[in-house]
Amino acid sequence: MDPVARREIWTVISDVVTRDCAKKPAVILTTHSMEECEALCPRIGIMANGRLRCLGSAQHLKNRFGQGFQIELKVDAVKQTDTDYIQNARSLSAQKGRTDGEDAPPEAPEAPEAPQAPETLFFNLDEALEALRALTGDSFLSDMVHDKSHIGYGIWKDATSVVGCPLDELAAFATAELRSRNVEEFIKANYPDFVLRERQDSKTRYEVPSEGLRISSIFASIEENKARLRLSDYGVSQTSLEQVFNMHAAEAEKWKHGHIDG
Repeated sequence: MDPVARREIWTVISDVVTRDCAKKPAVILTTHSMEECEALCPRIGIMANGRLRCLGSAQHLKNRFGQGFQIELKVDAVKQTDTDYIQNARSLSAQKGRTDGEDAPPEAPEAPEAPQAPETLFFNLDEALEALRALTGDSFLSDMVHDKSHIGYGIWKDATSVVGCPLDELAAFATAELRSRNVEEFIKANYPDFVLRERQDSKTRYEVPSEGLRISSIFASIEENKARLRLSDYGVSQTSLEQVFNMHAAEAEKWKHGHIDG
């Protein structure tokens, strides 16, 4: 159904359940939409392979079967006026100077401004990889730059072109990835049993075990480190009903495959 029709059906079902009558009717709703369940159903049963796996309120199912807290973190977009960008751009520029045969890196400007005319510096692939390794002292950044990487493909493509990769683009890439690494190191230090569930550009979602952990303490810890981690947004939530449903479906699918004659 389209969104308007779906909303009308929701209204009809709610009216039937809540209307004033001597005997309140029971409504059984079958759906794969967990959003619909949470909106309409005081009790929810999840079925898989024809068997009822669990029954209770949405909150009860989350508490009973939830595998932890979901932490979503989004770092600030990189700006050329950011101090970490300026520092990275200077380091990359200095490394480019050394590969070009200069005896010493160019002097840093007296004022904390972005490097002058960054568009005049371009890196081929070897230069870009060497500069990234020199920046971090390891292969964290350089290992991302190849044609199969969804993160560093843009840098690889420009660096292998006739013109090369401009300094500002290389510095922005390095700055963004180092910010993401700082976030992961923060999660690893505070919640060592974390699982990285999703990453989209500057936004990442981690799952951490909820046993012995209060959601308020997670908020407090993130808020305390928000400025250092350069976070523009963050959120903490319980395991969703959708994830509980998928967990039961996956277990049932495993059982089914184990009982089918090969």
